[in-house]
Amino acid sequence: MVITKETAARMEACIKQSHIEVTRQYSEGKILEISEGAACFSGFDSFLSQVVGWGFITKPRQFKTEIETIEQFYKSLKHQRVDIELCPFAGNDLAVFLSQRGYGVSELNNVSAFDLKKSSLEDTHDHEFNIRAVKTSELNLWAERVAAGFGYPDAEEQFYHYAQATGVRAFAAFEQDKIVAGATIAMHGEVCDLGVTSTIPAYRKRGLQKKLLYTRLNYAREHNLEIATVTTEPGTISDLNIQKLGFHCAYTRIKMTLEF
Repeated sequence: MVITKETAARMEACIKQSHIEVTRQYSEGKILEISEGAACFSGFDSFLSQVVGWGFITKPRQFKTEIETIEQFYKSLKHQRVDIELCPFAGNDLAVFLSQRGYGVSELNNVSAFDLKKSSLEDTHDHEFNIRAVKTSELNLWAERVAAGFGYPDAEEQFYHYAQATGVRAFAAFEQDKIVAGATIAMHGEVCDLGVTSTIPAYRKRGLQKKLLYTRLNYAREHNLEIATVTTEPGTISDLNIQKLGFHCAYTRIKMTLEF
């Protein structure tokens, strides 16, 4: 799969739209759409309070005006920082500009892609576990179990809102009626983003995330999508497993942060 700037922009647009749809779930949520990107705020502790999809069409002469607009947006909300998820296809000039303005690199993530039109998929039938989409009535329990799997029970509300957002569907592995692993798929345009993967400790190393992955990929294919993406920390077990399952690293995204 060849990753062009246009392909990367489509992938980032899917992730951006997920941020927007989740932010709309919060009464205090605020969104600033700017130059095909979006600055989102859904709470001081929310992992979605950041800038996504920005920089693809912004010209160097617009850098200062647009970043000042973004910074003022967060300052007006009393947020103490700006986090920008910067795709390398946005270009070196923007990264250099942000660095000179005082932004530092706070995180690196690989964004991997899977060609749904060409790649083969496995059969996800499982006699031991029931792998399926989560019903609306099960979302509270799903969020609780996913948060427990991550070891962050305080994030339960964030996971619930994410799963409730337009374009997002939650999946789970059930042992009888008990949720033991969970994951999501966010579908926007012809791209889907696979995330929020968590397994209860006692059920790890049993291939549940692999089964959830292929279930979601088959679901995406049924909806005629073209590209699936997954974001992982470079060099981690999750990153390596994704490559083994047929994903290819498309680019490494940089999170650039400025604290006021």
